[in-house]
Amino acid sequence: MKKNTVRRVASAAMALMMCGGLVGGNVFPVMNPTAEIRACADSVNDIPGEYRTACDWIWQNRIETERSCEAWSTIYDQIVAGNGTLQYILIWQSYEPITLAQRQKLPQMLEEAVNKWNDCLVGYDDWPFDHVNVKIVGYAVLDESCILDRQPNEVVYTQTADSWLRDDMVSTGMGNSGVPGIQPAEPTDLSRYAHWNDKNWSYNGSYDNRYDMYLHGITGMINMGGYGYHYGQILSDQSVLGLADGTTGQHILLHEMGHGFGFPDYYGGEGESDGFPPGGFPGGEGSIMMAGSCGYINTFDKYFARYTWSKLKNEAGRFDLQNIQPSQPTTETAEFIDTIKSINVQSNGYSTITFGNNGTYRFPSQGYFDSDSKNLAFYEAGDKVSVKFTYNTADKEIKNIESLQLIDNSHTDTSYVTDVKVEYSEKYHQIRFTWSPVEGATNYGIAVYLAGKWRVQESSIPASTTSYTTPKNLTPGKSYKVAVAAKVGGVWTSEKAVKHAVTVTVK
Repeated sequence: MKKNTVRRVASAAMALMMCGGLVGGNVFPVMNPTAEIRACADSVNDIPGEYRTACDWIWQNRIETERSCEAWSTIYDQIVAGNGTLQYILIWQSYEPITLAQRQKLPQMLEEAVNKWNDCLVGYDDWPFDHVNVKIVGYAVLDESCILDRQPNEVVYTQTADSWLRDDMVSTGMGNSGVPGIQPAEPTDLSRYAHWNDKNWSYNGSYDNRYDMYLHGITGMINMGGYGYHYGQILSDQSVLGLADGTTGQHILLHEMGHGFGFPDYYGGEGESDGFPPGGFPGGEGSIMMAGSCGYINTFDKYFARYTWSKLKNEAGRFDLQNIQPSQPTTETAEFIDTIKSINVQSNGYSTITFGNNGTYRFPSQGYFDSDSKNLAFYEAGDKVSVKFTYNTADKEIKNIESLQLIDNSHTDTSYVTDVKVEYSEKYHQIRFTWSPVEGATNYGIAVYLAGKWRVQESSIPASTTSYTTPKNLTPGKSYKVAVAAKVGGVWTSEKAVKHAVTVTVK
């Protein structure tokens, strides 16, 4: 690929910090609430109005202006052309060794990441694939000896070229002088990105020989940055190794993959030519494509992925969906009451949970269903729960939690509020909450779940007071979810409070 061409389309993302923090007087941490929309919109006309308006603005002012979906080489195009598959090569602009175990984990990691985007599309507007399969078909390296324990079936490319990225990275602060002056020369004769518009290109005799994208790891690049476009994702070599080992979160990779689908960065201000929609992003979560605002694919991102698919799908001749062989459904629904036997919560990658009578499942550490009422990470061994979810039958990954409720946790300690009682006043449209004292508590706090977030109403209830009365004249018939937290040893028991939240309806 020509140097100036790649520079023009490359998009740098400096991830400032994962979106999070504290709400309302730093009592309850934001739990990254994400509304599940898998089955909510069958076509673009079913996208909720405020989301549709924002999508329209982005399409007209960003996508069409920047022409980021014009070429038929987006990840949408790649997945459809590959009949539900993506093929990568690893470009290793590094002298760090990469073990066989790490290389074996890379396709799984990439598959997990791209399917976080694909899950936005399942069941929507003729999108034909429930799951995208990913494999790595080659390695382009500076030094062949970096491929430890090379296997006979592994294809390794050793030619090199001048590094077009080095000067740009150093001058923009995306890298330092440690970036090598040469880079592996990718085999562009097999690149779909390079030849998508040549329908007669042979890819050495078979389309199965092509690679759709690359994952490019670079020594000297900052770990909290990246580039992405239809050609693939570019990260630091340490980030790539961390992703393989499960010690690095996927939010930068997911951001760069977003560029592969054609989604823009939002560096500018509200309504600006390089900015975001007037009024901001619906849902109040920002976007994974706006560096620093959100570290996971949220509700807005899901709707925009759907919206973009509908736009591209309607382009004459772009997709031949009639001759696609749709992937067979790989999901099933589980519904049961069971006791959690063990749970292993990870900060990155995937966590695992084992039920006493229903086996072990995986669930993502971030994203998908991080709403407070559906976050398995809040639970612990010994909790008895009623749960309903869909999962991938191939790898037991939980895809969507429809309901989750604590039935019993009598095994646990008493360092938090577990017995909230409710009294109603029909005369004053008021609610009173009472609870038993928590040993060692110095304060209590009240939070209400509103507009997708826990919002603190009171954070200075003294330890001697075990009740809270709402203001008068609440709206009759209005329902709220309310949590009571205790501050013990200087720490708020917010996650446990959320697990024991009560739902009330004003009378």
